[in-house]
Amino acid sequence: MSINLAQYRRLSKLYFDDPIGFIEDIICYEEKPDSEGVSKLLRIGQQQREVLKAVAKSGRDRKYVAVKSGHGTGKTCVAAWIAMWFVFTRHNSRAGILAPTERQAKSLWGEMKFWINQSPLLPDFFDYGAEIIGVKNFDGSKDTQGNWQMELRTASCAENVAGLHGKGGTLIIVDEASGITDKDIITTLEGAVSDKNSIFLMIGNPTQLFGEFYDAFHKSKKRYRTLTLSCEHKDYRGDKQYVRNMLEKFGRHSNEYKIRVLGEFPSSESDSYISLQELTSTYNQETKRLMIPIISVDPADFGADNTEICAGVGNHIYYWRSIKGRKDGHDNVRAILDCVRHLRENSEEYGFPRGMAIEVIIDVNGVGASTRDVLKQYARRENLKIVENKAQWAGDATAEKMADLLWVKMSEQLTELCIPFNKFVAGSKNELSNKDFFDGADGLERSICSRKYSIPNGKIVLESKDKMRSNGMRSPDKGDCLALYCFLLSKHKRAKQGIFGMKTTAFKINPEGGLI
Repeated sequence: MSINLAQYRRLSKLYFDDPIGFIEDIICYEEKPDSEGVSKLLRIGQQQREVLKAVAKSGRDRKYVAVKSGHGTGKTCVAAWIAMWFVFTRHNSRAGILAPTERQAKSLWGEMKFWINQSPLLPDFFDYGAEIIGVKNFDGSKDTQGNWQMELRTASCAENVAGLHGKGGTLIIVDEASGITDKDIITTLEGAVSDKNSIFLMIGNPTQLFGEFYDAFHKSKKRYRTLTLSCEHKDYRGDKQYVRNMLEKFGRHSNEYKIRVLGEFPSSESDSYISLQELTSTYNQETKRLMIPIISVDPADFGADNTEICAGVGNHIYYWRSIKGRKDGHDNVRAILDCVRHLRENSEEYGFPRGMAIEVIIDVNGVGASTRDVLKQYARRENLKIVENKAQWAGDATAEKMADLLWVKMSEQLTELCIPFNKFVAGSKNELSNKDFFDGADGLERSICSRKYSIPNGKIVLESKDKMRSNGMRSPDKGDCLALYCFLLSKHKRAKQGIFGMKTTAFKINPEGGLI
């Protein structure tokens, strides 16, 4: 069934704000009668209707829509419908279909091909290709009309998703959106939907507690129209045996059931070593005071990494500095001395004698050695005891490597640690006064709670930094810094209990006092 320009104009106007009508009349109409000679409309599920209504309203108020879903709710199907409706009803528009991997993107692409072929009209309107579905010319030629099209892209980096803006409007659909955590990718996509005729749709299983998809349901909720597709909904038409099997195998309160059936975010990522709940429990919690002033330093050793400096007294963290980019030892030491001054100036409030020695633990692997060497010049004047963390580790029942042991000790200390939250002061050097410090793209939560782990041979092994970077994650600089702090803190607690020993450490005794 071909379509001329006049017919197109009439239909595009008719369905411009009505994706449900477009699907029922244009996409899902069964031209061939069934065995009883009856042609029917495919019934759109109630949950799918809510998504379509939300998208139809976008552009007038909130152009951003986020849909989290369980398994088999028809989310991929409804995303395909939306793409076809948008491009059909908006002349010279453009739709970007994106997913974290090529396999995931092609799944949605295949869904669109299926529904195009189901329609009596759309096969003569769209020209289906491997990565582009273009709109055919109305003169009957096979040539397509410029950039009036749908495009398949893999959201592997910001450069790969650039240039999707359409003159007649832009639709961005991010499928399996939990898998995209790179802020630069999201920023690029948001730039494509800057005009009023555009829509930004994220949809997928809620598997991760970080990234724009998670934020859409939490801190960015005011920007988004949010929906949830659940397998427990009365209108669910998927495999009900699957739901029963998930309930029997994992239980209703398990993370697996929450994600795959209820379409809800997990309480924690199952393979994260430290959960978001564990970390956030430290925010402003009441805990006992220990008279132990500590500064931990994790110098940057990679181009995009930050130098992180954490300062506190016992269980209480009071001060934090982040230095972007790799700096030399002098830059780092200046920031360390700022932390020293802060602790001294507030010693009475923080509960330790002003003249008490402050211990500074430094990761001396890589570029950390230069920071240590410069700091030693100030150690006597500032009454500092320098503690070196080295990579060597003989191993014990818990961990094979020192880097893994540090995080084990951090997880143990979190039950008594207090990290102040919601004490924001504009213009303060103290990073704890910046809300982005906690839940920003480079924040503490993402740095700690995104770190995966495994237990080969019964010992904790954390995901390597190289692997995290290859998966699009940032180096856990803040997590490493806090782990250093907690490691030294744990040693003081053990010493106080009379069970502190030096045999299992990589430290050496400083003749002038303390550890080096």
